[in-house]
Amino acid sequence: MWKRMGVVGTILFGMFLAAPSVQSAESLKIGYVDAQKILDNTRAGKKSKESMEEFVKSRQKIIDLDESEIKQLQDDLARQAAVLSADARREKEDALQRKVIDYQKRAGDMNKEVQVKKKEVLERFNKDLEGIVKKVAERNGYTFIIDKNAEGGVLLYAKESLDLTDEVVKEFEKAFP
Repeated sequence: MWKRMGVVGTILFGMFLAAPSVQSAESLKIGYVDAQKILDNTRAGKKSKESMEEFVKSRQKIIDLDESEIKQLQDDLARQAAVLSADARREKEDALQRKVIDYQKRAGDMNKEVQVKKKEVLERFNKDLEGIVKKVAERNGYTFIIDKNAEGGVLLYAKESLDLTDEVVKEFEKAFP
């Protein structure tokens, strides 16, 4: 059962067990946000996604050009195969094979570039998000704010009134017009 609850569930369960002693010092106030919704519904989030999409499209154009060159070489080889000497045919086949190998390497490199770019964009967005969430939490006296989509834990239930996503979206729009 504890494995299903995840890290967040375990921490929250522990906090509630300790709540009587903690309550005397400070009352717990917990909220949550939907970081994906914030990414999708803020200008800053949309700009981040657009920049990623443009980057991916530029890399895809390069890959598409390589694919069309390979297809052209294949078509040329197929058309000329009957009239080429064995040496000329082998030369064209070798050239095609080198082109395919170069294409595969470039496609792999481009995929890595896309993953690095995605990570950079999301890290930058998440840093901004953390700042905004901290501002909302401090202003409203929250002890904890949880991302309901985080990989590190599972949010099994959340009272709708604890959802701070809309407030964070508004704050994000003020901070990043």
